[in-house]
Amino acid sequence: MSPQHFQSQSETQIYHLQQYRQTYQRPRKHLCRKLHKYHTIAFALALVNLHTVALVSAYIGGSDAALAKSHRDDPFSAFYTPAATNVSIDAHNSTYVSNNLIRQRRSPNPAPDSVSSLYSALPAARTGNSAIYFSRSSSSAVTHENAKQYRDNRKPAFKKCASYKPSVREEEPENTFVIMVQAEDPDSDQEIKYSLVQSATERSKFHIDPKSGVIVTTHRFDRDEPTYEKMVYVTVQATDNGNPQLDDVCTFKVVIEDVNDNAPVFNKARYDESISEDKQPDAIVMRISASDLDDGNNSIIYLNRPIDKRPGQYYTITVNAYNPTNPMSLESKQESQIEVRIRVVESSKKPPSFVDPIEDPIYLKEDYRNYSTPIATLRAVSNVPDKPEVIFELVTGRTEQTNSKKTFVFNQTGTTVTIGLGKILDYESVTEYTLTMIARNTYDLVAEHVIKIKVVDVNDNIPYFTEVNKGTLLENELPGTPVMQVRAFDMDGTEANNIVSFELADNREYFKIDPHTGNITALTTFDREERDFYNVKVIASDNSPSSLYNNGEPNRGQQVFRIEIADKNDHKPHFQLAEYVHDSLPEDANINFIVTEVEAVDEDNTAQIVYTIESGNVGNAFKIEKKTGQITVNQRLDYENITEYVLKIRAFDGIYDDYATVTIKIANVNDNPPEFKEKYSITIKEEMVYDYCILNVEAYDPDIKDRTADQHIKYSVVKEEQKKMISIDNDGCVKLIQPLDRDPPDGHKSWQMLIAAVDEDGQGLKSVTHLTIDLEDINDNAPFLVNKMPVIWQENRNPGQVVQLQADDYDEKQNGPPYTYGIDSEASADIKTKFSIDNDYLFANVQFDREEQKEYFIPIRISDSGKPKQSKVSILHLIIGDDNDNAMSEGSSRIFVYNYKGEAPDTDVGRVFVDDPDDWDLDDKEFRWKNGFPHDNFRLNPSTGMITMLERTQEGEYLLEFVVTEESTFIPRHSVDADVTVIVRELPEEAVDKSGSIRFYNVTKENFISVPRDAQADDSLSLKDRLQYSLAKLFNTSVTNVDVFTVLQNANNTLDVRYSAHGSPYYAPEKLNGIVAQNQQKLERELGLQMLMVNIDECLIEKYKCESSCMNTLHKSNIPYMIYSNTSSFVGVTAFIEWHCVCEARISTYCLNGGTPRIGENDMCDCIDGFTGPHCELVSVGFYGNGYAFYEPISPCENTKISLEIAPQTDQGLIMYLGPLNYNPLLPLTDFLSLELVKGYPTLTVDYGTGAIRIEHRHVQLQVGKSYQLDIILQKTSVEMVVDNCRLSTCISLGAPQGPNEFLNVNAPLQLGGTPVDLLQLGQKLNWTYTPSRQGFFGCIRNLTINNHTYNLGAPAISRNIDSGCQRAVAVAVSFGIDRNFIIAIVACILLLLIILLAVVVQKKQKNGWHEKDIDDIRETIINYEDEGGGERDTDYDLNVLRTQPFYEEKLYKDPHTLQAMKDPNNEIPDIGGFLGDKKENCDREAGTYPVDDVRNYAYEGDGNSDGSLSSLASCTDDGDLNFDYLSNFGPRFRKLADMYGEEPSDTDSNVDDDQGWRI
Repeated sequence: MSPQHFQSQSETQIYHLQQYRQTYQRPRKHLCRKLHKYHTIAFALALVNLHTVALVSAYIGGSDAALAKSHRDDPFSAFYTPAATNVSIDAHNSTYVSNNLIRQRRSPNPAPDSVSSLYSALPAARTGNSAIYFSRSSSSAVTHENAKQYRDNRKPAFKKCASYKPSVREEEPENTFVIMVQAEDPDSDQEIKYSLVQSATERSKFHIDPKSGVIVTTHRFDRDEPTYEKMVYVTVQATDNGNPQLDDVCTFKVVIEDVNDNAPVFNKARYDESISEDKQPDAIVMRISASDLDDGNNSIIYLNRPIDKRPGQYYTITVNAYNPTNPMSLESKQESQIEVRIRVVESSKKPPSFVDPIEDPIYLKEDYRNYSTPIATLRAVSNVPDKPEVIFELVTGRTEQTNSKKTFVFNQTGTTVTIGLGKILDYESVTEYTLTMIARNTYDLVAEHVIKIKVVDVNDNIPYFTEVNKGTLLENELPGTPVMQVRAFDMDGTEANNIVSFELADNREYFKIDPHTGNITALTTFDREERDFYNVKVIASDNSPSSLYNNGEPNRGQQVFRIEIADKNDHKPHFQLAEYVHDSLPEDANINFIVTEVEAVDEDNTAQIVYTIESGNVGNAFKIEKKTGQITVNQRLDYENITEYVLKIRAFDGIYDDYATVTIKIANVNDNPPEFKEKYSITIKEEMVYDYCILNVEAYDPDIKDRTADQHIKYSVVKEEQKKMISIDNDGCVKLIQPLDRDPPDGHKSWQMLIAAVDEDGQGLKSVTHLTIDLEDINDNAPFLVNKMPVIWQENRNPGQVVQLQADDYDEKQNGPPYTYGIDSEASADIKTKFSIDNDYLFANVQFDREEQKEYFIPIRISDSGKPKQSKVSILHLIIGDDNDNAMSEGSSRIFVYNYKGEAPDTDVGRVFVDDPDDWDLDDKEFRWKNGFPHDNFRLNPSTGMITMLERTQEGEYLLEFVVTEESTFIPRHSVDADVTVIVRELPEEAVDKSGSIRFYNVTKENFISVPRDAQADDSLSLKDRLQYSLAKLFNTSVTNVDVFTVLQNANNTLDVRYSAHGSPYYAPEKLNGIVAQNQQKLERELGLQMLMVNIDECLIEKYKCESSCMNTLHKSNIPYMIYSNTSSFVGVTAFIEWHCVCEARISTYCLNGGTPRIGENDMCDCIDGFTGPHCELVSVGFYGNGYAFYEPISPCENTKISLEIAPQTDQGLIMYLGPLNYNPLLPLTDFLSLELVKGYPTLTVDYGTGAIRIEHRHVQLQVGKSYQLDIILQKTSVEMVVDNCRLSTCISLGAPQGPNEFLNVNAPLQLGGTPVDLLQLGQKLNWTYTPSRQGFFGCIRNLTINNHTYNLGAPAISRNIDSGCQRAVAVAVSFGIDRNFIIAIVACILLLLIILLAVVVQKKQKNGWHEKDIDDIRETIINYEDEGGGERDTDYDLNVLRTQPFYEEKLYKDPHTLQAMKDPNNEIPDIGGFLGDKKENCDREAGTYPVDDVRNYAYEGDGNSDGSLSSLASCTDDGDLNFDYLSNFGPRFRKLADMYGEEPSDTDSNVDDDQGWRI
């Protein structure tokens, strides 16, 4: 047998048992768990004997591949290595054998200090059941690439950390380069990321690029005082991307280099010295000292020449101090200068001098703390006879080195001075001080002496550690493996005190530390499963005895470091189940549908398991999430193709793997709709009904394989409108319900019916097919005329043929022509006389005159040729054409123009009218201005007679005069005069915004604005004018205060009219529409017209404009439009309602009730006290039980939320009503909403127009005197009522709307507190299933909001018996929760006190008559009044009521409007309104006044006065119009009226019944 054959067949090799392996490496723990030690030894010995020969043969044959293969397959290769000595070097992976251990080198020539050398003796990793060894071929690098990634997980290291000594010049800008650090990782393909280690509270001064390791500054350093940034310690961390991540740290010092960036500073602010007049040249005059934060230097001033000035004179010298710089340096020269004054003194005057001065430096340790013992003592003599006194001064320099911080102090005793310590010393801040002591005698001459004090460093700083506090060590690493490096620093200034050494305080059996470098290494091999971390305490000591502790020991700092034992991937993952089964996955499951999830468990906490589908995934039907094991659908499934999938799933952690099986069974679903067997069609006769099946339809279910089995299919007609025509049963029998029409306009020759088939007995999938029904024609339609009409026949024309008649028939041709024509037998004798028919031609029998009759409607009977014959009368419209054969005469016309805001552009307003029987003669006329002078505001078209109003035409009445000339064939040329009166009225925007609207039915715009020609009376009015007069009567105002300004014709024969009315302000639209709706029948009778809608609302008909939410907006334009009608023309304002399929809250752009907008804040107002709404609304209103108030209506929305607060005084009453005000037979909408209080329970009734739902909230009974919040939510499918925001089931009442309607469609005003409508009668006409009560609400309503719109409750459009603001006594009591019985008791007590007080006053008056004395009686000034109000009831008039009585003054109830109007009486100007008001109030208090209440009405006029009034100031019927506070907003011209009528009078006594009043 050849060696090659032996090599290929051999599966055994000789293994050499490693010597001393137990010394260096623990046995594999997973083998120890599996095998007993005796079994292991026996098996190993047998294995050696078994493979000896095979191994020798393999090596003799020279095959390395077989050797490598045997290692990979051998489960015990961890205990053995091949006993080979001759191993070649491969170009990719060099290996060598040493001590029988195979090791791998990453580089051919590794450096001695390479980090990889630390790991050269590590054991091989294992994969599957085999250990991974590095063979001599490159194939292993590819085969085990993933294994390398997990095996090669060793720490990175900063191998040049000790050599990092960077420096940065001070004052350098940010992003200045410092150094680039670099760490090396012995593992391949590792990505190292760098970061800075620092405290979370520390502000970073450096930034490191995480990839390159480049460090730059983020801070501008200053080495000089006061910061003293001379050095900074930086700690860098390098982290690899292995699993787990390992790191190393490096700490180094960054030195801040000094630069010449500080100018010298003189130690004195000024220098004043003296010199003797006999001083010789070259003598020292003075010493000048300047210090530099960068460096220091002194200067000496010498005398250069003999003194030439007298005593008392001065020399002035400028001294310049600068830092010399290196010419090659980029630093700029820093310099400063000071002025020195030297005074010349007499030679007899000598300066003082120091005796025995100190010349040598004084040394002080920085921990010197003896503040009481002098450091130095100096003595000086004054050198002045008889005056030995001297004054010492210790100069305070400009730097800390020159005692700027008073580190040293002095004490003078006679001529002796001592210098002592004033503050603590710190060598690390200042190492040397220069002190200058000055002595001054009585001549003010000085002497200086400089003392040097040097600070000696002591060991007063304790070493501290950097921010690194943990390290990581992989389990199973050999002893000597580096763990981490700790760094500590000592801030002492000299090496004698700041050299740090390290030692371990504990865990010395596991770790050791290098005392100099701080490198911690392992002493043993660690197992993470036994213990996963160690807390190691490290002590850092400096190198000299401590000056802080008198124990002779150095300073020590300590810190506990956490060393974590990292996990290695040495366990195999395993699935929880060997087989996973998903029994039923529907074949129609969506893509990404989650099927199941598999899970494998790995004891290694760092293992990352990757899941893959290895086999069984036919058509890539499924996919698996690699990290989670979640299996989802990837492709469309089909039960008919594959019913089951068996997937083989692999879990791989990078080295080991495990497999599981997932079985997925596909479930059949109904995913195929029924299929019809054929396309169906049939032909039948039109207009016939059959009592049998006209056709049988059949379909089958593809999911049911047996076609003979029951298919479980239900049939139906798809379209709703077709369900009225045909029916189909479950057997597919199609029958006719009603006859089908073949002929136009409503019929079709062929009807396409849609038939649906649904499987699973009507619960499954649906298919639709077309059923075609073709109709056979029968003669069931009569012919009709199709001539183009009208037909024109000119007047004065001789009799003859007029037109050829043309007809058509909806039937087929066999039932149509030829047609027979004739004048209908029922035609008038006039028609029969003037017209005749011959065959299919119409003839005129006479000559016509248009002025006699302009048009004819000729009835023509037409018969067809079908069987049976069909005939019908058609009307031929014939117009007699006009010839200009009549002379014209003078004419007058009127044109009314509404100019919206005065902004109308050039506008055509109408034509010049002349009285002419001819009306087709415009081409024969010429128009010109009379006298040839055109008007400044109007332009005339001479050809058409059209008058154009020019832009900026002012309001007023204009008379325009014209001359019209006419000439034709029948009449000679002649001219007549014509005048046109143009009335221009400017309409403000408020009138349009507050306008009401009516939609009339069956009337044209020309008929509406014109006066009929046959009207005989001169005062005949158009329908528009009659409407204006009727509205004025309804609103009880002047006709001139009513404007009908818009008349727009609609396509459906309806007419939209808009109008406005005003007293002083314009009335609200809710008031206008509300009054008109209440009087609709009366107006219709007066006008002879029908009203389709009051308050035009395009959203009123549900789903007519919008499918869901709908709201109206008023479109306005300054472009007018014209309606022309001979003698009258009308130019109106373009204003109409636009609908929008949205539901938005109303946006208020103004502030109400005197509020002012906030500057710079949108939609915010500053409001007067009492007006608390977001736009200064008065948000509360009170009712007495017989009142009501009208407000703006709501829009139909998908989600309508109504919120309000109520405080009832009784347990019954109508709180809110939103519904029609009358019955309109043309538009009988029945929608309404009512909120009532029934026996204390809130009750809500809602009708969307198809049935009412009534919700009785029985969970909470509202108590009298308490306040409650009610929330109503209206939705398409639900109605909800909530009390006091409680969301519990006991606080919420729910209901569902009745019928198909989904919205509340109401355009009438919202009514609170009650209603003037007879709801019982209205409900009977509208067939309501429930009618709300008319009993009014007694109490207060607050904070009404509908869809976030806040209602101004204090200012309703129409009201009766309300209390704006709920200010009266009962309402106030209610708001504070006071019991009603308590209120009644208080009222009774007050009334009793008033009776007693009145009795005392009356008795005193009758006894003393004091009221007639000393009174300024003014009745003579009023007694002769003839004016309205002053003498309207002379028979009952009593002058005593105007007598001023010295009676008590009582402040009556006033609402917030009145309170706002009141001013300081000292600042008011007296006026007649105030005078009469004061007299009225005094009259009210006089006990003897004749009891006629009308005397109290002097402050106002109108409907409040029972005798009536001739004034139109306030003549409407509601109480709200008596509030004239708005006059103050109209400007200076209305100021007087505002002063007179601005304060609302109190008419409580006269207008409110005693049993309903709230007065106390």
